[in-house]
Amino acid sequence: MEQKLLAYLKEHETEIFDDLKELVLAEASTSDLKELAETRKVLEGIITRRIGAGITVHKTEGGHDPISFEFGSGEEKVFIIGHYDTVCPIGSMEYRVEGNELHGPGVLDMKSGLISAVWVMKAYKDLGIDPGKKLVMVCNGDEEITSPDSIGIIFDQAKGAKAALVIEPCCAGSGDLKTGRKGRQCFEVTIHGKAAHSGNNHQGGINAIEEMAHEVLFLQGLTDYDQGTTMNVGVCSGGTKSNVIPDTAAFEVDCRFKKASEIVRIRDLVHKMQVTVPGTTREVKDLPELPAMEQKEENVALYELAAKAGEKLGLKFSHQFVGGGSDGNKVSALGIPTLDGLGAAGDGAHAVNEHILIDQYVPRIAMLATLILDI
Repeated sequence: MEQKLLAYLKEHETEIFDDLKELVLAEASTSDLKELAETRKVLEGIITRRIGAGITVHKTEGGHDPISFEFGSGEEKVFIIGHYDTVCPIGSMEYRVEGNELHGPGVLDMKSGLISAVWVMKAYKDLGIDPGKKLVMVCNGDEEITSPDSIGIIFDQAKGAKAALVIEPCCAGSGDLKTGRKGRQCFEVTIHGKAAHSGNNHQGGINAIEEMAHEVLFLQGLTDYDQGTTMNVGVCSGGTKSNVIPDTAAFEVDCRFKKASEIVRIRDLVHKMQVTVPGTTREVKDLPELPAMEQKEENVALYELAAKAGEKLGLKFSHQFVGGGSDGNKVSALGIPTLDGLGAAGDGAHAVNEHILIDQYVPRIAMLATLILDI
C-alpha cells in the first residue's frame, strides 16, 4: 500500500508543490489578523479544491479563527492538528529554491505539514482507499502564542480520538519524530523593599534588587539536567536611580519539565521560598501552564508504526524527547496517544534560513498516509 501511495503522490508532485507555494505566499504572522484571515481562506480553498470537505470556521474573540473538517467515517477517530500562523514578519523572507532546499516564510513551521495532510486525504479519495476511521483535522491560527483562542476547539474535536497526529516538522538534521515534549511554566516574581537615599540613609532602606539577586541564584540552581528540568531567569528589572535604594524589583522565570510531578515540585519551591533580605516581601504569579507531552509507551508505539512505514519508503529516522512545546502537549494531556513531528524535514524554523528538504517531502507524505491506515 505504501508504494501505491508513493507512486500516486510522485505523479502529483507538481500539484503538491504548487499548493505549498500558494499557501506559503499567503503570508501572515500570528499578530497580523487581517492577513491571517486571508491565509486561512487560501487554506480553505486548497482543502475544498482537493478533497471537497465541509469546513467549519470557529469564530473566536481574538480573531485567530481555527477551522475543522472531517474525512472518512467509522467508529474510531484519528485527530490531526496543525497551525497556519507563523512567526515571520510579512515580507521578511523570499520564496526560493536552492538545490534541495525550498525556502519561504513558514514553509517548515508548518505550512508544509498542512499541505501534507490535505494530500494524504486527496490520495485516499482518488485511489478509493477507505481509511477505516474518521479523520478529524483542526488548523488553528494562534499556535505560536500557545493557542489561547483555539484550545477549547482543539479539546472538543480531539475527544475520543484513538490517536493524535501532529504535523509539525520533524527534528532538524536527524529527521526524527517527537514522542515527547517538555512542558513549560513561567512565573512572574515581584519583590518589595523600602526606598531610601543611598548616601544619607543607606541603613533605612531595604534593597529589593539584593533580594532578587539571591532568588535568581537559587532558582537557576534548581536546574537538573538529569531530570530534564531547566530554569531560566530571562527578564529582570528594578530600581529607579543609582542613588536610591530600590523598593521594587521583578523578574520572570521560564521552567521546562518532562513530567507533571516535576512542575508540582518546582511550583511549590518557587511559591514557598523564604526571603533572604530582612524586611522584603514577595509575590508570585503563575502564567498559564503548557503541560508536558510525556513520553508514554502509547506514543512510542505510534512511532514504531511510523518507522516501519518509513523504512519501506526509504526513510530512516528515530524519535526524541524535545524541549519545545506544541499543541500536541495539550492533546496528550487528555490521555490521547500522540505522535509529533509528522510534517516535513528541514531546518531553520523561526529563522531567516527556514526551509524544507525537497527530496524528503513526498516520501514523508506517503509515510503519514501509511501510518494513518495502520493505526
